Amino acid sequence: MQAAAISGELNALNNEERKVAGSGWSVGEREERLDRIDVRMRELNTMVLDLAAAKVAGPAVRSAPPAVAVTRDNSDSPEYRAAFWRYLGTRDDREVRAISTGTTNIGLPADMYRTIIEKLYAPTTLLGRIQRIAVDGDKKIPIGNALPTSEFLDEADASTSSDPTFSAQITVDPKTVRCHTRASVESLRDAVGNPGMQGYIMGQQVNSMQILLEKAVVQGGVTKAWTNGLMIAPHTSSQKITGGAKYTNITGDNLIDMVHAVKPQYRTGNFLIVLDDDALKSIRKIKVNTTDYVWKVSETGGIKDGIPGTIYGIPYVVTQQIDQSAIATGNKSRILCGNFDYCKLFERQGMEMLVDPYSSGGNLQVNLYTFARYDFHVTAAEAFAGITFTAAE
Repeated sequence: MQAAAISGELNALNNEERKVAGSGWSVGEREERLDRIDVRMRELNTMVLDLAAAKVAGPAVRSAPPAVAVTRDNSDSPEYRAAFWRYLGTRDDREVRAISTGTTNIGLPADMYRTIIEKLYAPTTLLGRIQRIAVDGDKKIPIGNALPTSEFLDEADASTSSDPTFSAQITVDPKTVRCHTRASVESLRDAVGNPGMQGYIMGQQVNSMQILLEKAVVQGGVTKAWTNGLMIAPHTSSQKITGGAKYTNITGDNLIDMVHAVKPQYRTGNFLIVLDDDALKSIRKIKVNTTDYVWKVSETGGIKDGIPGTIYGIPYVVTQQIDQSAIATGNKSRILCGNFDYCKLFERQGMEMLVDPYSSGGNLQVNLYTFARYDFHVTAAEAFAGITFTAAE
């Protein structure tokens, strides 16, 4: 209906233009009038195109990942995907080049990129709980490093408060992550027309990148990555709770103290506890006496009915990237809680793959290199707290 109305309005404007052309107006008046009509016609034409595009695209998907794939020409077409996998198996790039006119590396098929992103940031993982921000390069960004200041005022009083929210800047300097897979020509040929095999090959790259990224986010100090991770950067000494020597010494008091070391305004929304499986096991074994577990799931304290998904009513995420070394100084927390809306993973837009069919060609192998760039920052230290230990498990 709206498209028909717009079309009718365009016809009316055309008729009006013809009337204007035959009037007794001056040349300047006529040209001014025609310019206004021309602008209106272009606007209406744009509206028609937008309506047509919206009809083809269908309803928007709210859960689309924030990062933008680097697609070249028709890299989102089924033909390109099929040509891409044939190229990996045959090392003949003429077909894929014919579909894509790009002159740089072979572009990653768009649907493959989306699959990688969905697996890399699965909502059940730690990376899936951290907000991601797409950036187009190195830059300085003002950050919300605290909550704004609010105050009551008498009539005609001047405000004396300051707003610290954007009083600091962080320098975003994305670091390159490279994943290298050496696949046999036979396996790549088997993958042609076989989505299951294609998913397996790419899934190996995703799993490797996910482990490395999570390690850098949790620990910091990973070679050639950012310096500070969650276990060091977020919290000051007042937000570090001493949990004894090892996990076996942890008490319910330690957990409660850690949670309440974070200000109440942050203990909502994306507030989580992060720990490794050894810590989770020790916490599950805390007892009121020799038989009654504190972490009980039934009136009798038994565990036969399953384990609840919270600690002290707070959801937790298990990661195996907790640093078990260099902990004697007590500088690193090994159990952490915090609001993960106050840390950011900056992702350089796009992901690329370099295909090298020659270096290992004598062994009938193809080298696949997937590249992406990331940086990580904690934006509000007061949103996190942790428990430290003096010895490894």
